[in-house]
Amino acid sequence: MACGISLVFLLLAIVISYLISSTELFTSTVSFFHLLIKLFVCTSFVSLALSIIFNSQREQVSTFEIPKMSASAKKLSKKILRLFNDKQVTDVLKLSNPTRFGDEMPLIYVWLDDDCFNGYIAIENIGNFERMDREKYEQRLSGILSGKYKRFAVGSSELSAGDVYMLFYIEDTLTSQRIYINGSNRLDEFVCADVHAICLSRDLVWHTDISPHLSCIARTRSGKSVFVGSYMIPLMKKQGWIVEYNSAKLDRYVKEFNGQSEAVEIVKRSEYWVSVMKERLAKINEVGKDKYLDMDDMPDIAIVFDELGNLNAELELNKDLKKRWESAINKLTATGGSSGIHVIAVSQFATKEGFLPSLARVNCSDAVVMLGGAADSGDERRYLMPGFADFPKRSYGKGQGIARIVGSGRKWENSPHFYETPWFD
Repeated sequence: MACGISLVFLLLAIVISYLISSTELFTSTVSFFHLLIKLFVCTSFVSLALSIIFNSQREQVSTFEIPKMSASAKKLSKKILRLFNDKQVTDVLKLSNPTRFGDEMPLIYVWLDDDCFNGYIAIENIGNFERMDREKYEQRLSGILSGKYKRFAVGSSELSAGDVYMLFYIEDTLTSQRIYINGSNRLDEFVCADVHAICLSRDLVWHTDISPHLSCIARTRSGKSVFVGSYMIPLMKKQGWIVEYNSAKLDRYVKEFNGQSEAVEIVKRSEYWVSVMKERLAKINEVGKDKYLDMDDMPDIAIVFDELGNLNAELELNKDLKKRWESAINKLTATGGSSGIHVIAVSQFATKEGFLPSLARVNCSDAVVMLGGAADSGDERRYLMPGFADFPKRSYGKGQGIARIVGSGRKWENSPHFYETPWFD
């Protein structure tokens, strides 16, 4: 600013000098004005030099690069930014630092995506992060957004690269992203061009080439069987997948998708798919490829194992059969993804007794959907979503819960988020 003013003065002095020297009206006083102008020019030069020196030595203010926004997103972000006035920053958030010159206020940026559903609030970290109670802080920020912008809430937070800014990710929690299925076409509009991608909601896509296996935990009548058997498996068939539905409880999906319901037969099917996996891996190795994704004639395979609690109860009576099951399911979940075999494990509980063996459970923890009471249980989340057991207590309806899927974008892979399964009218 000071440099600009000095330059203006300098240009003004040059212009005045030219006008005076070319005007006969002021010829009698030209020497006086020339002296005055020389003094003015010298003063401007000194002011410009001092401005350059002081600007080079001043403390640099941290900046934050935000992606470009659409016109509507930029307009909304400015409105949200106005909520963070001095009162909110100093008294509510307590983010200002008192100094002998007054309160030091942090810089704040707001970014939203083009749909205005997700974004973040970036707040300069001026010695505040270490004294933050993160969970309460996220809820405090959500409270500031209440009112006109109550559809937005803070879902998670983290530090930016270099720890310069605190990023609070906000999302639209009131606008439902649930898929509604009706009409004659039913699932046709949800078929993805990428055959390895399964659309789970309007803002969530499960990329099976990144996270090959999925776990679904839900209590009885929470909608898990309809979600898997009536939506996911038929959708996979429409995308050219080979599917099989096994369940320790005989139901219509077992008959419809050529599965088994007896414990001995389920174990045999798991061993059969292990042999298929080995054949596929051998074929991939013969042609010098790394994964099934590089093969043209190797479709994806989805194998569902439902009612795992009942299956484990039956296997307890036969230790040899139990060992065969554990060996097969561990192999399928460990290396099946490289051959295009995807395990979908479904149960009412995520515990060791009610779900998969330890190794298989770890291999199926990158893509997790928990519905109903299971989603609200910290003990259940501890097994499949480690680090997220202390979620605020919430009530979930039928087909509602939380999901965490690696490879589905930052929102879904960094922390569990509210999720609604497709709804059949």
